[in-house]
Amino acid sequence: MVGIPVQEVMTDRFQKIDIDAPLSEAIGIFEKEDPDLILVFDGNLYKGVLTQDLIIRSHLKWDPTKAKVRDVYKPAPVIKPDEDLSKAAKLMIEVDLRSLPVGESKAEIIGVINDIAVLERVAETEFGKKLVEEFMTKDVITLKPDDTVAKALATMRDHAISRIPVVNDEGRLEGLVTLHDLIIRFIKPRFKAQYGEVAGEKIPPFSMPLRDVMIRGVITILPDAKVREAVATMKDNDIDGLVVVNEDNKVVGVLTVKDLLLPISKMTEKEAKFYLQLGGDASILSDFTRERIISDIKRFVEGYEDLLGQEGIIYLYIRRFPEKFRGVHLYQARMRVVTDRGVFVATGETWGAIQAVHDALRAIERQLLQKAELEKDLRYAKRFMEKLGLS
Repeated sequence: MVGIPVQEVMTDRFQKIDIDAPLSEAIGIFEKEDPDLILVFDGNLYKGVLTQDLIIRSHLKWDPTKAKVRDVYKPAPVIKPDEDLSKAAKLMIEVDLRSLPVGESKAEIIGVINDIAVLERVAETEFGKKLVEEFMTKDVITLKPDDTVAKALATMRDHAISRIPVVNDEGRLEGLVTLHDLIIRFIKPRFKAQYGEVAGEKIPPFSMPLRDVMIRGVITILPDAKVREAVATMKDNDIDGLVVVNEDNKVVGVLTVKDLLLPISKMTEKEAKFYLQLGGDASILSDFTRERIISDIKRFVEGYEDLLGQEGIIYLYIRRFPEKFRGVHLYQARMRVVTDRGVFVATGETWGAIQAVHDALRAIERQLLQKAELEKDLRYAKRFMEKLGLS
């Protein structure tokens, strides 16, 4: 445990909205107050949260001019004020939120706590003296300035990431593209065009090169910088990630808020090595299906503990399509496993959510076995041959 209670860094200032309020009211609050999130209430009872990202992505599903808060909000747990900051970090990772409501119960919300506040406070301890290179992601996916917006979106989708550094042929940083910016500039206008809101306006094509849309003057940090310097830089610039470059401005890593929250979250339960983060349409799955998927992934992690490493996060994005076969929906499961042994990405798509997840797990399994070259290890030779279909 960190030994610091949530109430020490929480704020009692927060925005709230009724679950049946029009979404346009929430948009107005974000535009005027710019909060991290808005707490959603049904009367005096807390129900969940609303973020700008949730609203932006809602444009892809329905007409935001007619939607209500209940169509977009996301359920999120309440953390008690006397809980340790390590517990707050753990919950933020598990529910994929940068802020959480604080209170004794859903009827007694007294404030909110955000990720930067957690990191800033913990960085005052010995943790803040550690180096960026210890926590940064080193297997960085990059693109070139001549690559297209379409390629950037496909890469983000396939690898379950939200930012990609743009580098030249020598690997030197030239810019940055983020999913948030691409949605606002390229996807949202196409949705609005369906309702005549941008009629007559020219919508930028997906074939546009990244050099024309990327962020320039990217805020960076060196790998030997201290964690507290990284946290201060993110706070001062209101960002949740930094590109890590060496003295030649070559990209050597990426450091995000989540990368720093993870080791803090581990302080609350030493036995908890891996965290599962569900996204997409996972919220509409039945309790049985969701519990079965969680159980199957847990068994998978336990079965390959020696190959996966000591800790990590499993991102699972589930998408349900309208097509049905014998009453069962077509599902896609995109999985990204980030561990101290590497990053593994796979997609499964078939009828039924559980089977789609199983297909993704099998693909991850093959990657693990191949990466470790287990055909050379007699302990795993038989299993390796079976997975390749050669036995």
